[in-house]
Amino acid sequence: MTTLEKIEKLRVLLKKQKLDAYIITSNDPHLSEYVPEFWKARAWFSGFSGSAGTVVVSKENAALWTDSRYFLQAEQQLEKSGIELCKMGLPETPSIEEWLAMNIGKHARIGLDGRLQSVQGVQGTIDRLKRYGIEVITSIDLIDPIWDDRPSLPHNKAFTHELKYSGLTISEKIGLIRGELSKYDADATLLTALDEVCWAFNLRGSDVAFNPVVLAYGLITDNEVTLFIDSQKIDESTANLLSQERVKIKDYNKIEKELGKLGKHDTILIDPQKVNYHLYKHIGEKATIIEKLSPAALLKARKNSIELEGIRNAMVADGVALTKFFIWLEQNVDSATITELTIAEKLREFRSLNSNFISESFDTIAGYADHGAIVHYSATQQTSYTIKPEGFLLVDSGGQYYSGTTDITRTVHLSTPSAEEMQDYTLVLKGMIQLSMINFPVGTRGTQLDVLARMAMWNKNINYGHGTGHGVGCCLNVHEGPQSIRPNENPILLEVGMVQSNEPGIYRAGKYGIRIENLIACQPAAETAFGKFLRFETLTLCPIDTKPIDKMLLTKEETEWLNNYHSMVFSKLNKFLTEEEKQWLENKTKPL
Repeated sequence: MTTLEKIEKLRVLLKKQKLDAYIITSNDPHLSEYVPEFWKARAWFSGFSGSAGTVVVSKENAALWTDSRYFLQAEQQLEKSGIELCKMGLPETPSIEEWLAMNIGKHARIGLDGRLQSVQGVQGTIDRLKRYGIEVITSIDLIDPIWDDRPSLPHNKAFTHELKYSGLTISEKIGLIRGELSKYDADATLLTALDEVCWAFNLRGSDVAFNPVVLAYGLITDNEVTLFIDSQKIDESTANLLSQERVKIKDYNKIEKELGKLGKHDTILIDPQKVNYHLYKHIGEKATIIEKLSPAALLKARKNSIELEGIRNAMVADGVALTKFFIWLEQNVDSATITELTIAEKLREFRSLNSNFISESFDTIAGYADHGAIVHYSATQQTSYTIKPEGFLLVDSGGQYYSGTTDITRTVHLSTPSAEEMQDYTLVLKGMIQLSMINFPVGTRGTQLDVLARMAMWNKNINYGHGTGHGVGCCLNVHEGPQSIRPNENPILLEVGMVQSNEPGIYRAGKYGIRIENLIACQPAAETAFGKFLRFETLTLCPIDTKPIDKMLLTKEETEWLNNYHSMVFSKLNKFLTEEEKQWLENKTKPL
């Protein structure tokens, strides 16, 4: 079935339901960024495979909204689909609500599936459309009736994330969550985000590609802890462990009924950005609801000492795999047929040599030449380039290990770089280093630091459209909050133990893309008469290509940082390499 045929089938249902438009999101009921195949409704419907996007279909028009990471990809995948691209963040782009007002007029009715949108999202949509006299119906599923070959929900087994990796028992984590609840005089909370549920219950799984999570909800009260999960996913040993930790297990589909039991003596804290609207409406009408950041969010983001040590160990394993990969690339790019898809396969092969490797942490981005300018490019059999010994190759990849999660980007030049290529590459490197070197006072937000990664570029009237840094989980989602480093205002402070990416970039459409990414962890730096200061510990261990560097553009301090970084990379990786590999790494990490 083509996208045009799907649109026509949906419009038949619009007429039957007396609706003027329908909203299709990218979410599952847990509002995950990456979702099981069963919930990939927007991707199935539109043909656009990026992780973020919303489709709206009216009786006569259809449009998709996505952000700058996916502009080029969306343009290609939406061609001849009957769906127009609305580029979010541009001043000329209408919001979904504005588009609806223009295309369906006043006093119309639109539908959406409240299971797949947050409380905050649905309430915002209702409020914004109210001014146009448009009614919102929140319990309509128009996708399932037309998705004939829809995949089934996953039934994979969960497994325990051992104490040697987690650093805290389930009981200890529940105690911390209850401590947060007490600050708001709340006696219950609902955990719906899969990474928060898995963190709190020391569980991992494989229900979502690249994210070691399992489909489940957690309901924590002042005297009970309940995990809502398909019992088929829990083996005997895991069930025994949960029982020892006084965790009750109930069926995944019983969560609505349980929420309905809350009464006038119950005060439940929910995160309006993470709890879906359908569950929210099932909370007992006499219960008191407090809308705040999930109590698990910051607790999970602040990695404890055991988690940080595990992440460092994962970085060593990842660094060894990447060293072997780049050696292989150098040795074969002149003589063998290497494609963007080959690169993903080889990276998986080298990472899987480590016994602690679980899976990749996301679909590898191998962007050669102009494909590198597509920020979240995903190679297919139809689009995959053959790599030639010339130009830039951008490789953004990561691994899930039992002890931690990795995410790294390296851009290498496969011949002799031009002056423009050297300038752009060095500007990106300067931005990454400037953010790496900063000490900052306690109480600083990521928003306040983002400019450091962009300053050198801005001075050349260059910018990039994505954030500079996202949080990273510990054997969990490679994208996690609540902290971030980006221009958009985010009130969350950077705190000790938080791990995030540092990934500025320059993307010249039709030519090349450059991004250099390390993971960094917040650590104490100093306490002076001016207060307490934090710094970033660089966690990633992999050489940075020095061939495209214009040394004249680097400051003395930046050069010193790069030399020290390369010295650390060599000292931590060389003992795990053969003599030939060690010699290669020594050459790649020699001082500028």
